[in-house]
Parts: sequence; structure tokens; C-alpha cells
Amino acid sequence: MILRRPYAFLIKHFRLIHLIITGLFAYVAYRNRAVYKFLKEVIVDSANKYNANEFINYNIYIFIVIALILCGIVYWLLKFKDKPRKIYIFAIVGYAIIGVFMMAVYGYMHEFANSAIDQKTIRLYKDLLNISLWLQYYIVIFMLIRGLGFDIKRFDFRRDVQELNLGAEDAEEVEVNINVDTTNIVRGVRKQRRELGYFFQEFKVYIITILLFAIGIGGYKLYQYYSVKYKVYNENDTIGNIYNIVVKDSYYMIDEDNNYVIINFDALKFGKKERLNLANMTLIVGDNSYVVDKNICYQFKKVGNCYKKQYLNDEFTNYIVVYPVDNLNIQEAYLLYKESYEESYKVKLIMKEY
Repeated sequence: MILRRPYAFLIKHFRLIHLIITGLFAYVAYRNRAVYKFLKEVIVDSANKYNANEFINYNIYIFIVIALILCGIVYWLLKFKDKPRKIYIFAIVGYAIIGVFMMAVYGYMHEFANSAIDQKTIRLYKDLLNISLWLQYYIVIFMLIRGLGFDIKRFDFRRDVQELNLGAEDAEEVEVNINVDTTNIVRGVRKQRRELGYFFQEFKVYIITILLFAIGIGGYKLYQYYSVKYKVYNENDTIGNIYNIVVKDSYYMIDEDNNYVIINFDALKFGKKERLNLANMTLIVGDNSYVVDKNICYQFKKVGNCYKKQYLNDEFTNYIVVYPVDNLNIQEAYLLYKESYEESYKVKLIMKEY
């Protein structure tokens, strides 16, 4: 099979690749600067913390990964042409650390609604984020300079194609034998292993630091995820992030035709007034799940005020919801509240007879 070497293509589009990298890194820096400004606002007034979800943006990792892949490709090209390339290692390592750090920042911001702001902690995150921003600005400016072809030392524009010595061999066709030769494969694996060993020895401090940092943050996030996902709350515990909900009491009623579960709860909404979506509040009894029936709630109004699309504000208001159920097992009854795709809360109901 005949393949063409990609070096000529990469050299011809050297500036364009750097402009793409510049755009990707610039967007990440823009989003991170918005987080930095948000943390400053929370330090001044902690009431701003309830807007945290507007600044948590995991999509930046798509841009980081694409940019790092392009940096890796440029590094590979410069290695082949035996040109200086340490800045690309610096960019790859730097943005890997920044990516892990932003994961920690987002995790910290997720807890804003349910915890008080510690000034020392938030100022530490702000200062570290500020340092990371200056690192990002440096990399963005460097990539922009390479993209424009501007040489700072001489203050003129030079042709990167000439600097990289584009030759016929960069686009020559190479015959690739598609027959599997295990000897060559083993030899290639050994060669790559040696090169990886040299690479590790040269940058082992950075690699070990990133790995330890990533393992630490990853382990913490994994523990946090499972501790929240599978945690069972009790009545009178506060659940929710955007909304706060407290199940005050729960009741059951059995008559000849139907069984009912009544849940009395307090609710508030931080920030802008909004309605509570009752579809997010599911009753789980054994292996069965049930939804709210708003048409029968009035029958139990002596327990509390029925929730019927009232707006919630930043003060707790008491409501009730009613669920008709088929089989009532009061020992295995839970309220499942899903605030988002990623966040759900399970409350064990201790029901009393209505």
C-alpha cells in the first residue's frame, strides 16, 4: 500500500494550524477568566454564589483536547525536522495541569449552594486561577505569533516553510507493506519503548507531578460522585443545589379502592423566581415508581397547601404533594428528586398513617 508523508501538508499549513490552536486556547482562557471574575464577585458578595452553574462549563475540555492534539502533531513535525520544540511540551503539560485544576474548581463551585463560603479557600482558588490565566495568556500569545509568522527577534515576517526546509522527501510516497511482519512489529515496539523511556527521563518531574495531581483529583471526584449518587438522605435533611427541598413529614392512607402517599415539604429557589418541576419528584416504593397527581391533592389540604405551579423564592414555603400507589410498602418508600441529569437525591420516608 502506498501512502504519502504528511510533513509537506503540515508545513504548508503551519500557520493555519497555529491560528486554530490560538483560537482554541483563547476560548478556554476566555471561559476561565469569566470564572475568575465570578470568584471575585463571590468574595465581595457571597449572595452571587448562587449563579455558579452559569460558569461551570465542561465543554472547554473538548477545546483543550483538540488543541493538545494539534500541539502534539506540531511537536512531531518539529522533531522530524530537528527544530526547537520545548514550547509545545510546555503547552501540553501546562494545559494538562490547567484542565485538572479547572475540574477541581468546578467541583468546588458545585458546592456553593449547599455550603458557606470560606474566604481563605475561595481566595486560594482565585489566586491559583489568576496564575493559570497568565500561563494561558503566554501560550496564546506565542501561538498567535507563530500563526502570524512574526519573529520577535528581527521584528519581521518570515516564511515558516523556508524555516522548516520543505523538501521533496516530505511529500514523497512511501510503500507500506500491509503483510504483518511480527519481527518488525516487535522491533518497532521496542524502539517506541526506548523513545518513551528517554522522553520520561527528560520530563519525569512534570509527568509524575501531573499523574499525582490527576490521581488525587480523580480519586476525590470519584469518591464525591459515589458518596452523593448513592447517599440516602433522611426526612428534615436539605437536598438540592439550585432548589433546596426539605421533606418535613410523609403520610400514607389506605382505603377500599386506592392507596395514597402524602409528602409535606419545604422548598425555596435561589436567585431568580421559578416554578418547581414536579416531574423531578418521583416516589419509589419497592421496584415501582409513581408521579404526582395534582387532581387529588385538595382531598388532603388539612396536611398542608397543595403545590400547583406556585413560584418559589429565596425563602422556604411549605407545600404538599400526593401520589396514588398500587402496592404500599411503607418500609421501602423513598422520594427521588432529580435536579439535573447528573444530580439526584434519595430520601428515606418514615410515613405515618393519615
